Amino acid sequence: MNADDFYERLLKPIEKQMIRTVARIVRDPDDVADVFQEVLVTIWHKLERIDCHPNPQAYIIRICVTRAYDALRKKSRRRQYEVRFSRFMELFLPARFGSPLQDSDQSAVVHGAIAMLPPRQGQAVLLRAIEGSSYHAIADTLGCSEATARSHFSKGKARLATILMELGISMKKGDA
Repeated sequence: MNADDFYERLLKPIEKQMIRTVARIVRDPDDVADVFQEVLVTIWHKLERIDCHPNPQAYIIRICVTRAYDALRKKSRRRQYEVRFSRFMELFLPARFGSPLQDSDQSAVVHGAIAMLPPRQGQAVLLRAIEGSSYHAIADTLGCSEATARSHFSKGKARLATILMELGISMKKGDA
């Protein structure tokens, strides 16, 4: 199957409908083009599956809807993070400009940053880095497997490092 033939046969007749579908869900003109590109990439990866589908154009529109809602969820998560981060900055850092962070101040900032992590990641980081718990104990506390506990800790530690770096605090090799 040739990609040009696929485009002419299936995409070209519904291209405007695809763009309208994405635009109605996303509503931000700047994001519509990005989401439409993601739709095209998804379609490219699923060419054979789409071509074998009994109603390929309906499948393509479904991909448009799914990618548009994915973009909205991603934007919402990013917005929530930015709000939490700005509140965190307002609470912990305004009084500290102009003076280096003391150990107690740095501890409060680190605990505040941990509070910004997703709950399971935050718990894993607290249990492992602050309390020194084993992965087995973390898994019992979180109600998951030991491998999942390791994953929560690893991802939480990476996010924590990013947050602290944005605040100008570096984590030492032995931290967390």
